[in-house]
Amino acid sequence: MLENYIKSGYPAVAVLSPEENRVIAECRRIAERYGMHLAQWSSSKHLQLLHVNKQALDRLGGVFDFKIKAPDPVEALKKAAQLPANTIYCLLDYHPFWRSPDAWRTAKDIFQEMKRRGIVFVFISAQMEIPVELAREIVMTTIPFPRREELEAVIHHVAQAAGVELPENITAVADAALGLTISEAENAFALSLVTSGRFDPPVIMKEKEQIILKSGVLEIIGHDLDMSAVGGLSQLKRWLRTRVSAFSPEAQAYGLPFPRGVLLVGVPGCGKSLSAKALASEWQKPLLRLDAGRLFSSFVGETEANTRRALAVAEAVSPVVLWIDEIEKGLAGVQSSNRTDSGVTARVFGHFLTWMQEKKSPVFVVATANDISQLPPEFLRKGRFDEIFFVDLPDEKERRQVIAAQLRRRKRNPDQFAIDELAQATAGFSGAEIEEAVVLGMFHAWSDNHREVTSADILDAARTIIPMSESEMTRTRIEALREWGRQAARLANGA
Repeated sequence: MLENYIKSGYPAVAVLSPEENRVIAECRRIAERYGMHLAQWSSSKHLQLLHVNKQALDRLGGVFDFKIKAPDPVEALKKAAQLPANTIYCLLDYHPFWRSPDAWRTAKDIFQEMKRRGIVFVFISAQMEIPVELAREIVMTTIPFPRREELEAVIHHVAQAAGVELPENITAVADAALGLTISEAENAFALSLVTSGRFDPPVIMKEKEQIILKSGVLEIIGHDLDMSAVGGLSQLKRWLRTRVSAFSPEAQAYGLPFPRGVLLVGVPGCGKSLSAKALASEWQKPLLRLDAGRLFSSFVGETEANTRRALAVAEAVSPVVLWIDEIEKGLAGVQSSNRTDSGVTARVFGHFLTWMQEKKSPVFVVATANDISQLPPEFLRKGRFDEIFFVDLPDEKERRQVIAAQLRRRKRNPDQFAIDELAQATAGFSGAEIEEAVVLGMFHAWSDNHREVTSADILDAARTIIPMSESEMTRTRIEALREWGRQAARLANGA
């Protein structure tokens, strides 16, 4: 997009990226391609010309001062008038200076004037705080993460510098670093060589987890469960098993598109989040959790940039399962967005819908929601997701499966428990409430001289729990949700 913005003559572009050298290199490539000049300003090195189109400069008489002193940030904007026409002007880490009214007022005055001379301002920073006064003047974008081929070139460079052989599994090593910047990948490769003496994908993945976690928006979730750990939900499981092979090269050659994703709506505590974790494990794909609430920032443009960057990371590390838990909380207020937040929520929502509709990469989205009333109608339209499932309270057969799964997770043999009696005693319970009964029963047995837990312990614990389906505060809401699910979604439960 950066090239398109420059080619289209936008007066100012903000590039949100920690890789300023990579952005500058891209600007140099664009300048060389379109016969432009390239200048750079930073608070430490002031203003300097990085690339000159000599033919264009000769046509102007070849007169230009290659060193322009501009230590002051506001003066740096004004000095653009001394640059030759058709210049890409990169300003590094300018975001703190926007707090000055002089800076944004000067920018408003000069952007359109410089546009007539073909000068494009490119503001490069790892974070961006555009003042509201310039929200319509500056367009924001990001640059794609390094591709596999670029990362393989980095591996060659690191191996040569360290005096070691290239790894035989170079593709796997590069794949482990997808979603990292060039600098981050170099550091991860070097760390792997120091700690394990080789390019080790698990070491690189572990380092990547920490780097992605620091973004504050995405998190790599470890998973060691498969779908057998999810009690019930037979219809959902069957549907998911028909989709896993669609990621294979054979399926692509056959003409199948990559599956887009699934929306799981239903009663809280009935296995929606657990299904996302188990799915990623069974499909042997990484699991990224997106915290929709953390996308939002008080600074103009940064919320949209956070959204683009999070989705770019997901695409970079694909094939991947992208889990958006309780998505309704992140989309709350879409309908009133133009009145309450200058349309930020609506723009984020629109960008996400467009991405879901048009994405070509193998990113399988698992979105979960507990409150359907907070989801905009457009989100539920057919074609956004491959399917919308309603996750209901487990029936008696499913409760038997849930109880057995909970006991197995705690290294107990379900055959040694009265599963049928426990299933009858937990009528109306969610999966989470059944888990609570099992755990409470184990605590009771442990406190009683560390003896082995019995069915009686779990039954006693179940009698102390008032399920949400029977609570005065939540019963009506759950019934309304179940009625919606029966009419508007496909049931995840059942044979």
